[in-house]
Amino acid sequence: MRLLRNLILLLLVLAILAALVLAFIPAQFAIDRFGDRLGPLKLDEVSGTLWSGQANRTLLRGENLGALRWTLSPLGLLSARADADLDLSGGPYVGRAAVSITRDRVVRIRNLDVTMSARKIEPLLDIPALVFRGEVQVTLNSAEVRGGVPLALDGRAVWKNAAVAGSAEAQFGDIVSEFASKPAGGFEGTVSDSGGPLQAQGSYSASLAGYEADIQLRARDNNPQVLEALQYIGKPQPDGSSRLEIRGRILDLM
Repeated sequence: MRLLRNLILLLLVLAILAALVLAFIPAQFAIDRFGDRLGPLKLDEVSGTLWSGQANRTLLRGENLGALRWTLSPLGLLSARADADLDLSGGPYVGRAAVSITRDRVVRIRNLDVTMSARKIEPLLDIPALVFRGEVQVTLNSAEVRGGVPLALDGRAVWKNAAVAGSAEAQFGDIVSEFASKPAGGFEGTVSDSGGPLQAQGSYSASLAGYEADIQLRARDNNPQVLEALQYIGKPQPDGSSRLEIRGRILDLM
């Protein structure tokens, strides 16, 4: 009986010691050994522990996204899953999200909220005569990514205080996009305005084969600044509106 009691006590002490060792594993130690599994994402100037740490530089394909803080849940590891709360700041993107990574490297994202400069979407719309002003706020209720490819998306993006400068200057108001996955793969969305100087109505879709958009734009109440800006956006239509058609490949954007 005493032997059994001593054995249980020894196992308990070993478990406590193992928990203490894991709790204080330096984040840099983990990055040095497993950082190659992050693919194109590189973490630099790392501090803290595996469970609660920070990377002062977060590099994605060479671009510094800013400082990344994370809190990793030990409970998820019991199910062979990494659950983390992420917070990104100090760079071109500011936001937070809850992320789960399974053993087969499926990434599930919840409650993502990211804000960026509107200039980040200039390559997507490809209007070289104009410089975009304002900021874009992207919200994902949920998303699933496998092998770097989004398999499920549900969210919205708002171009807040949308405006342009350059060859023309105009205020547009807020431009709103709602998007979701398509059953056959890829995702699709709609574009609309929130009642500002620019009227916008259209749709778009994207998949591994490419992306396309068809958006009708009009100056509300014949706003003169918007009318001038529309001369550089899309194709003029007989009714005074402009039709913006976009075609491209996802790989070209990356």
